[in-house]
Amino acid sequence: MEQRPLGRTGLSVSALGFGCGAVGGLMVLGEPSEQRRAVARALDAGISYFDTAALYGNGRSEENLGRVLRELGEWDRVVVGTKVRLASFDQPRVAIKEALEASLRRLDHDSVDVFHLHNRIARGDLGSVLGEVARGFEDVVTAGRVRNIGFTGLGETTALVDVVRSQPYATMQTYFNVLNPSAGFPGRSGGQQDFGGLIDTAASGGVGVIVIRVLAAGAAAAVAGRAENAGDPGGGLVSGASYDTDLARATRLSELAGELGLESPVELALRFGLSKPGISTVLVGYSNFDHLEQAIRFAERGPLPADAIPRVLAQA
Repeated sequence: MEQRPLGRTGLSVSALGFGCGAVGGLMVLGEPSEQRRAVARALDAGISYFDTAALYGNGRSEENLGRVLRELGEWDRVVVGTKVRLASFDQPRVAIKEALEASLRRLDHDSVDVFHLHNRIARGDLGSVLGEVARGFEDVVTAGRVRNIGFTGLGETTALVDVVRSQPYATMQTYFNVLNPSAGFPGRSGGQQDFGGLIDTAASGGVGVIVIRVLAAGAAAAVAGRAENAGDPGGGLVSGASYDTDLARATRLSELAGELGLESPVELALRFGLSKPGISTVLVGYSNFDHLEQAIRFAERGPLPADAIPRVLAQA
């Protein structure tokens, strides 16, 4: 598995990451034995970045990931990121500290490598996000409980650009997929929110880019049924998007995947995510062990051929 630098953090992470969220669902609803088997297989394949959050299964994701890493004795081999969603940006420093301590108790570990602000960010939030919120995150770094701080790149595009250019935040989670690749290719938004090339802006400033929703909550598979353990994809994560419309648009990807000689639209979507320069890791949320094996197989094939990229972008 290819390892890539996580921006200016000094960490290296696997090109394919292990998403522990509720949409994939394995680390929230899966059987403990299946969770352990999957994490062990991921480590064996060279996957080193694991993403979780307090909100995933009301803490179950953190608890299960921490338990498995402890049982396997593999905490030293992984880079773990978790997140906090603040109820308010008023007086955030205590809330950030308390949320982190609760996450660490669930993980049963003394620190995490990356701690993300998981709120949507509007222009009116910038004073807080770059001020007291950032200082609250810096507090937990100073205390030795967090190595790096980051944010989730959802909200108003112009506000996200300002945050990614700021010094406190060393990593960014960004929405990027075949149905809306605008974070990597401005203007190619498929009628959804245009992220205006945010990946290049981040990478040029040394910010580690962590791709989320590379499979558009599963819609990019172009299959209506959802796997056991898979959570509700919910409403559209970005403006102008919904799971149903994404699923309808993804049917065209099946034809393109066949024309390119690929196994499936999932291979197309995942390898497209790996193809954009500046990306550190691409998160996939797994529902079961087979999903993990499939993702490993596709990731080991590397980025798409250069001549395939314009054909994918033509679909957006």
